[in-house]
Amino acid sequence: MVDIRIINTKSQLKAALFECLKEKSLREVKIKDIISVSGVSTRTFYQYYSDVDNLIEEIEKEFIEGYRKSIEKDRDVILDVDYSLPIEKQFETVLNSAKNTIAFCFERKEEIQTLLSDNGDIRFYNLIYKTSCDEFLKRATTMKSTSGIKLSSKQRLLFDINVQVFVHCMIDLVSVLLKYDDRLSPYDVRQSIFDFLHKTPLDRINEIIQDN
Repeated sequence: MVDIRIINTKSQLKAALFECLKEKSLREVKIKDIISVSGVSTRTFYQYYSDVDNLIEEIEKEFIEGYRKSIEKDRDVILDVDYSLPIEKQFETVLNSAKNTIAFCFERKEEIQTLLSDNGDIRFYNLIYKTSCDEFLKRATTMKSTSGIKLSSKQRLLFDINVQVFVHCMIDLVSVLLKYDDRLSPYDVRQSIFDFLHKTPLDRINEIIQDN
C-alpha cells in the first residue's frame, strides 16, 4: 500500500507545477519554482523526481492511463450502433458512446486546458492523439459492419488519412467545448460532438433560423 504522505506530497508538487504553468511555459519552469509554490523541500522533490520533465511525464502517463480506461469503457457502446438506421434513431446510442470519455475530460479539464495551452507540452497532445488513433482503429476493425472488409493499399492510405484528420478535429473540438463547461453539461458536449459529426455549421444556422 502506498503511503498517503507520498501521495499527498506528489499531489502538492503536481499542483505547484500547474500553478507555475499559468505564468511560465514548461521549458521555463525550474525546480526552484515548483519548490517555492509547493512549500516542499528540495531534498523531498529529488526523492521522487529527477527533474521537471520527470514530473510532467508522470502526470501525462497517469492522465493517458485514465483516458484509455474511459475510452475502453465506451467502446462496447459504439460497437452496438446500427448504422443502417436513420441518424435520429442512432442518436442516443451514439451520445452514450462517449459518456465515460467526456465525463473524464470534464473531471480533468484544468489539466487538459493547461497542458494543451501555449505554456503546456506538445508531447501531451501527441500522446492523446496517438491513444485516440489507436482506439479508433480498434473500434473500426471490430465493428460488425466492417467484418471481412479488405482494403487496397490506396484505400488503406486514404482511410488512415481520414482517421488522422478526424482525431485532430475531435481533440480540438473537445478542447473548445471544455472552455464552456460552466454553461455546457457533459450531455451538451456529447450532443455538440454528434451535431459536428452529422451537420455542417450552415445546417446548424439554418435550424436556428427556422426555430426563430
